[in-house]
Parts: sequence; C-alpha cells; structure tokens
Amino acid sequence: MSDVISPVLITCPNTGEAVQTVLRLRPSAFEALRGEYSFRCTRCGEVHRWSKDEAWLKIPASVLAAEAAAAKASG
Repeated sequence: MSDVISPVLITCPNTGEAVQTVLRLRPSAFEALRGEYSFRCTRCGEVHRWSKDEAWLKIPASVLAAEAAAAKASG
C-alpha cells in the first residue's frame, strides 16, 4: 500500500452519501486510529461521530493504477 496522504471518508447517516471527514492520513496512520471522532458533515450539516470501523481512505485512482501495474510486473 502506498504512503500517500488521503482523505478519510464515512457514509453520512442522513443522506447515505460518502463524505470526507476533517482527517487526511497515510494508510499506516489510518490503521492506528483508535476511539471516536466527530465532524460537521458537509452533506447534511449535522455533527457525526465515527470510528475507524465505519471509515475508509479515499485512495486516488492514479495510486491504485500504479500499485496494480507494479503488482502485475512483479508477477
């Protein structure tokens, strides 16, 4: 997995849409997250609490393509 800093996303419980939290992390830092966090949702305006189990990183398509190409080349 790359070491690119990416936005942390959750699903807004009111709209069902993916929304960026205020955090931007490397994958290693994301894996180390513990506890609950909160932010004001840009989709519905409410404050949402979330934990790592409900979140994911938005990995840029260019990074995913590069990782896939490297995996294919190595075999």
